[in-house]
Amino acid sequence: MYVLEKAFPNGIRPNSRIDIKNFQKYFFQINGVEIPSGIDMASLLETIGIRHGEKIFPVTSSGKNSLANLLDHLISQGNRLFYYDEFYDTHADFLGQIHISSAELLKTVLISIFPSCHYSRLYFSVSKNDSIESEVLRCFNMATTLLYEQIKEKLPYVPLDKIKQVLTQNGDFIWVSSGIYTHIGKIEIDEFDLRTIERKIKAETAEHGYISLAAIDVTQSLGLNPTLSEAAIKKGLFQKYFADRYENRGNIITRKGTILSSVAVFEDYCRAHERLTLDELFEFEKEIYGNAYNRSLSVAYDTMVRVDKDTFVSDSQINFNVELTDNAISRFVKTDVIPLRAVTSFTLFPYIDGYPWNLFLLESYCRRFSKSFKFQCLSANSLNVGAIFRKSAGFTDYTSILAYAVAHSDVRLLEKEVGEFLFDSGYVARRRGVVSKVITQARMLRER
Repeated sequence: MYVLEKAFPNGIRPNSRIDIKNFQKYFFQINGVEIPSGIDMASLLETIGIRHGEKIFPVTSSGKNSLANLLDHLISQGNRLFYYDEFYDTHADFLGQIHISSAELLKTVLISIFPSCHYSRLYFSVSKNDSIESEVLRCFNMATTLLYEQIKEKLPYVPLDKIKQVLTQNGDFIWVSSGIYTHIGKIEIDEFDLRTIERKIKAETAEHGYISLAAIDVTQSLGLNPTLSEAAIKKGLFQKYFADRYENRGNIITRKGTILSSVAVFEDYCRAHERLTLDELFEFEKEIYGNAYNRSLSVAYDTMVRVDKDTFVSDSQINFNVELTDNAISRFVKTDVIPLRAVTSFTLFPYIDGYPWNLFLLESYCRRFSKSFKFQCLSANSLNVGAIFRKSAGFTDYTSILAYAVAHSDVRLLEKEVGEFLFDSGYVARRRGVVSKVITQARMLRER
């Protein structure tokens, strides 16, 4: 063992004739005597070291005892689950001293010391019943809310990314605010709230097929959970009492097995109105999501006609003369692409009873009614940002539209100048984002 430690601290290959000859040479240099020729060196090395892969490593009995003592101490402190990489990185200096040079070798040594522990590919645990979920849950025994970092401090041998993965993927852990979570077992729900909410969910899903989580009233339970947000209480209540019978997707509660997306909800809402203001649309979105994120705006554009900045109307409320309108647009579209804002006059556009032409109405027309033109933008907006282009041009995405516009301009293909051009022309609302891809495609178009 002494020779193995001194001469082969990183392991010896017992089936290598070169390694065995070197071992015999070192043995003679250190001890002054030769190993008898009849000795089976491979078998001898197996008895004094730890086999891992093709090598045998000089992990001594005292080294194993030191590692066992360390683990006994850590387990006595409450640690029950250890990722090999995390354990190795934390105790690298100590493990190096006892000739454990990798997380893989650590696993092999641990199995020889603690055969009764549970070993998986990434970690080992005191019991097979210990899991990363149970360990994260155990952290909430004495706390209502915890930061990622606080959980990591309690679980030093579990990687932070694994902790985050459990918190985000296991519905029993509830997001409170940025980086802060609670567990449904920590949420207290008033009995009156629970009975009232159960009746409301049952009635609304029976009548409408869904109910928004935002529409649930937890007023009586707020005082029982002073450290939690209202949204966290609602999510925790649903997960604790209703997740077995209902599904919650994007704050939309439906019966189990019912497929209903937020887009469908917004579409139904839009189709139920002949006239809808932007404020009403966003207020409904708040009811669904608890906040307004402009997700409903693109649905409104696909379902209704925007006649001005503040108003959408149903298709039945407006009648376009497609031929005359396309002819008017063609006077502005000299090439294949123009920014929406390039249409600066509507004197040549046909009269529409009750609705004067403006850029919002023009955008809606090009989105859904024109035979010759289309409208596209990075995201639905109220800034008249976007492009009108000929359908015949065959553009596949908005980046290719922007690249065409840049290639057919006199702007130099520099990131700042292209960003300024796209922003000032009204193609984009921000100077960053797609510029580098646009320049790449525009350079290819110019070279052609």
